[in-house]
Amino acid sequence: MIIVVDSDALIGSLYSQDQHFKTSKQIRVKLAKLNARLIYPATVLVETVTFLQGRLNKRGLADKVINLIISQEIDIEQVDGEILIKANTFMNLRGSKHNTFFDAVVAAIAQKYKADAIFSFDKFYKGKGFKLASEL
Repeated sequence: MIIVVDSDALIGSLYSQDQHFKTSKQIRVKLAKLNARLIYPATVLVETVTFLQGRLNKRGLADKVINLIISQEIDIEQVDGEILIKANTFMNLRGSKHNTFFDAVVAAIAQKYKADAIFSFDKFYKGKGFKLASEL
C-alpha cells in the first residue's frame, strides 16, 4: 500500500496543538498496521519546516523534520521538472487560494505512484479523484 503524505498531516502528527493531531495519530497507527509505504515529497518537507519554523515558531519541531531528512528514515520523493509539469495539470490559479502548487505536486506524485491514498485533510485531493488516508 502506497500513501503520499501532505504537510497538513505531517504537521498534524508533530504539533500537539494542531486541530488534526489526534486524528493524525489514529491514521498513523492504522497505516502502520497496514504496513503502508509513506512517501514524503521533498516539497512537503520544505513546506512543513517553513511553517513550523516561521508561522508556528516551533523550531524544535522544525529540527525534528530536518533530522528525519538527514537520518534518511523516511522515503523522500524528489521533485523534478517532470513532476512540476504534471502538477500543473492539477492547478487552477483562478480557484481557491488554499489549493496551492504544493498540493498539485503531492497530487502529481500520488498519480505517478498510483497511490492508494493521500495522507491529508485537504478536500482538494478528493476533488481530483484521490482517496484520503482517513477513508482506508
